[in-house]
Amino acid sequence: MIDMKSLRLFSVFIALAVSILSCSKQDEHAEVPWKPAPVQDGVPVVEVYVDGEEEIVSKDDYLKATVVITEDGKPSFSSRGKIKGRGNFTWNYPKKPYKIKFDEKQSVFGFPENKDWVLLADYCDKSLMRTAYMCELSAALETDYQLRYRHVKLYINKEYRGVYTFIDQIEKKKHRVDIEDDGYLFENDNYYMNEPLHFTTSVKRYPFTFKYPDPEDGEIAEGDEKYEYIRNFMNSFETLLYSDGFLSRDGYRNMVDLHSFAKWFILAELTATQDLNMYYVLPTRGAKLQAGPLWDSEYSFGISYRSDPAGAWATPPFEPVWDQKIWSRWKYYSRMLRDPFFIEAIKAEWAVLKERIPAVQEKMAAVSENVSVAQKSNFEKWQILDSYEGAGLICLGSWEEEVAYCADFLKFRVQWLDEFIQNLEWM
Repeated sequence: MIDMKSLRLFSVFIALAVSILSCSKQDEHAEVPWKPAPVQDGVPVVEVYVDGEEEIVSKDDYLKATVVITEDGKPSFSSRGKIKGRGNFTWNYPKKPYKIKFDEKQSVFGFPENKDWVLLADYCDKSLMRTAYMCELSAALETDYQLRYRHVKLYINKEYRGVYTFIDQIEKKKHRVDIEDDGYLFENDNYYMNEPLHFTTSVKRYPFTFKYPDPEDGEIAEGDEKYEYIRNFMNSFETLLYSDGFLSRDGYRNMVDLHSFAKWFILAELTATQDLNMYYVLPTRGAKLQAGPLWDSEYSFGISYRSDPAGAWATPPFEPVWDQKIWSRWKYYSRMLRDPFFIEAIKAEWAVLKERIPAVQEKMAAVSENVSVAQKSNFEKWQILDSYEGAGLICLGSWEEEVAYCADFLKFRVQWLDEFIQNLEWM
């Protein structure tokens, strides 16, 4: 027979145990504050040995090769695969970008395993940091599709090629653009005539090309059901967006993920990217259209300037306009900014990113410090610090000043964008 005192003690014990278990469960699912990933020490060496020591001269034809990676002076990775050139206008520069495809899926630098990887040359970006900024800011805003990167020193057939950015390929794959088989990954592509398949929208006349389904693999063809579905989808989206009733219950919001577009807008405007090409994702049929992934930051952070969204590149020497409005006047955003719901999405996403900017700035300072030794050999190889390259309108004479320019540009742009977003009203 249990007495009352023992029963009370037993009840207290049960209550305490439940409380502890409850707290443990809450802690287990508590939101972990965002913080950037740590910087890896040193810049690893990527060596590509092409079979027969052939030179890579084509963006279309792969050459078989072995890839070896050395970290901290010790070989850490080796795999067979193949390599080819890549890029559009960037392929014309002396420092060439490349694409690697391993024979089997590989995890490189601890990234999720995949076959396809990209080596960005970042030839015109004399800071070598703009792609890193793009990736870190995307991670801080927790976009749907983020890119992992690592600075590397690249050798091809034992010839030093410079400091490159080793980065994810944008493709339909798990841990990259993870979408359903009936989804779409496509690009508003200024180089659409170079691609095997494209369509042009009926309202804005924007050209789009396909990453998935892939026309080169026979997954989609002009006029087939897959082609007509996405073409009709984008035509319907544009028709609704530019109609008189675009803010109605049956308007364009039924077709787009406002927060995805808000994140893309913030990142593109913050970094002042002048690139023409934009990726879009339809995760599955019946889903809402998403903007992203953000890609190609070579012409960002005040490196170039357009006096008009549709205008031509200015010519150097010229001081870029630091407080230039770009995406608020461009593409679909000039229309979407008339929607109070879209404005609220921008303000909500900016509130998140603004609090995380200091951590991003600290991370970028650490990344630049990590590259500070490797960059010297890059600019011994490519002696461009005293010349204007591509559409670049700044020429500061040293890597250190180029890096400082990027950091200062971000500080100013944060202040400017904060005021711009605070003052956003339904147009």
